[in-house]
Amino acid sequence: MIMLLHRHTAAVPRRAFSLVELLVVIGIIALLISILLPALSAARQHAASVSSLSNLRQLGLGLVAYVNDNRGWYPVHSSASSVKPRTRWADSIFPFMQNTEVYLSPLLNADDRVRMNKPFAHTCDENGDVTPQTRYYGGYGYNYQYLGNSRTPAGTRPFHANASQIRASSRTIAIADTDGSRNGGDVFTSEGVYVIDPPLMSLERGSRGSRRSSAAPGPGQYGYTGGNDGDPAHRATPAQRNRGKVNVVFCDGHAEPMTLRQMDDSDGDGVVDNGLWNGLGDATVR
Repeated sequence: MIMLLHRHTAAVPRRAFSLVELLVVIGIIALLISILLPALSAARQHAASVSSLSNLRQLGLGLVAYVNDNRGWYPVHSSASSVKPRTRWADSIFPFMQNTEVYLSPLLNADDRVRMNKPFAHTCDENGDVTPQTRYYGGYGYNYQYLGNSRTPAGTRPFHANASQIRASSRTIAIADTDGSRNGGDVFTSEGVYVIDPPLMSLERGSRGSRRSSAAPGPGQYGYTGGNDGDPAHRATPAQRNRGKVNVVFCDGHAEPMTLRQMDDSDGDGVVDNGLWNGLGDATVR
């Protein structure tokens, strides 16, 4: 009888990581994460900035299409509060740019998304109330003082600019990132969150002081919620969300990031002016 002999090989014990080795590996991983996270955050910010600038280019195209379809007239910033549902400039150009996503800035933080939330009129019910189907926009403001202001104190008519008055369309701000107004206080409020104001009250052109009720240069309605000439606490201020710059689209449809100083000082002489706001590209005209 032949017996098969089985040779048993002794098991080789596996070497485990020591505590020190594990701590070294964990430390290396933590270091890599600390290096990568800022890069990832910067990449996300850059992507959001590019997306926002793309949004403004599309809004600029919608505005140009609106003007062409309305014999050269620009829309006003808002209908009267008594109109239900209330419409604003975004509702006016929506038929020409119907992607609701481009009207909402991807650069808004969580608080801004609440403060700047405005419903599209066509997604509200007939009384202007929101419904589960309501869609919202926010973060972008309209140069209403020089393009279209619906305020009508003392029986005046709403102001609409005509394309013939915008003689320097490539140097006239149309829509840009906005922070809205501080309403006279220290922090930004929910006032004026769909418009932007120039640094100074308009005088000879546009709606002449945001349709002020008193004669310039005295107190009037400068700024979205009222104030005096050059009053920063009442100005609907462009927001430098794009890594210290404001994303801006001009009346000719081109868009670019700019600092607030560049927007407010068209000739670079260190003195604020309305040269990039007034339709002429002229720093001496308000």
